[in-house]
Amino acid sequence: MESVKQRFRELSTLVEGVHQIFDHLCSDSGGYACLDEDTFYRAKLAAHEWAANLVQHASFDGRKAEIDVDVWPNGNKIECVFEDNSDGFDLDSILEQRSNGLSPLPERGMGLLMLSACTSELSYEKTEGGIYRLRFSVHSEADPWLNIPF
Repeated sequence: MESVKQRFRELSTLVEGVHQIFDHLCSDSGGYACLDEDTFYRAKLAAHEWAANLVQHASFDGRKAEIDVDVWPNGNKIECVFEDNSDGFDLDSILEQRSNGLSPLPERGMGLLMLSACTSELSYEKTEGGIYRLRFSVHSEADPWLNIPF
């Protein structure tokens, strides 16, 4: 199974484009039917939350946005990488603040916490080329012998 890669240059198309990537992956032609539906849902939700965060909050300091999305299966997990030319931010600090300081049911501010909760592995770093890279994986919790294509 191959990865699905797409470059976005318009923030207005990012969220819908990420949904389309995952919809393709879940289709019969996507070839990812070896993983369970819950794994797809959690990966799609994590990717959605990151894309929405970029659209709503990212600063590109006058630069045209360039966002690359790459999604692929890796054994019993789905891997996803977002690379963008934004100004970035300190994800770990924001996650710590959010987990310690939100009211029980806030109207906003839960996206990054949902991203963290959905993922098995999560990293965010600035590359040597000045590009910010978010990488996450979502592991299947289902017994691989019981997975049934949906």
